Amino acid sequence: MSIENKAKLLLDYIQSLPDFKVFEPPYPYGHMGATVTDAMLQAGTTWKTVVKPRVEDVRLNYPEAKTTTGFFLLLQRIGPRELLRWNDPEKPNRVLGATSFFVEKGIETEPELKIWLEDDANIVKLKGLRGVGNKTADYFKMLSGIPTCAVDIHLIRFLNNAGIEIDINNYSDAKKIINKAADLIGINKSMLDYGIWKYMSDGKVRKPCYTFTHPGSICNLRFQTV
Repeated sequence: MSIENKAKLLLDYIQSLPDFKVFEPPYPYGHMGATVTDAMLQAGTTWKTVVKPRVEDVRLNYPEAKTTTGFFLLLQRIGPRELLRWNDPEKPNRVLGATSFFVEKGIETEPELKIWLEDDANIVKLKGLRGVGNKTADYFKMLSGIPTCAVDIHLIRFLNNAGIEIDINNYSDAKKIINKAADLIGINKSMLDYGIWKYMSDGKVRKPCYTFTHPGSICNLRFQTV
């Protein structure tokens, strides 16, 4: 089955879910400290209870960290483990490393990060950082305002529930399917990603109750937006 037909199968499944909604993501934050914190802490953790409180703490309580240099100086002054309230040094050090990297590149704000990330050569450089793979690189894109999706286990399970057999090792195809689905109905890719992620993280799981037979069945799709 082609990527486009899998995208249509995904949209058929979404259409069968009466409580599925498309949400406007809460980013860009307008705060590089929050952006780097979110991107570098999110892997392998529970975002709502572990990452979100720390992102909000940095965003709301440290206005001087809106710029990358301001955040870097804050991390140096307080210490990354103390600032992020994180016992293990690995992820705080990743936050510090990414912040230092962006300072060296002269990237101070999300709009500047967005422009920098639009160059594929810079994505390769970003992936050279410890803790940055495909998902984190794409998440940095989303956080800076570039419409795309960042495939995690929630999105993989949603695709599987839709009858699309794929796993996390096939990151590229999963990303293509979700992004193509967004293109087919003309919505922001990041909004579809966030809608799927929120649906799954809220524990709303339902198996499909149909067989995909009609490639044109997405024409009348309607989404609730919040």
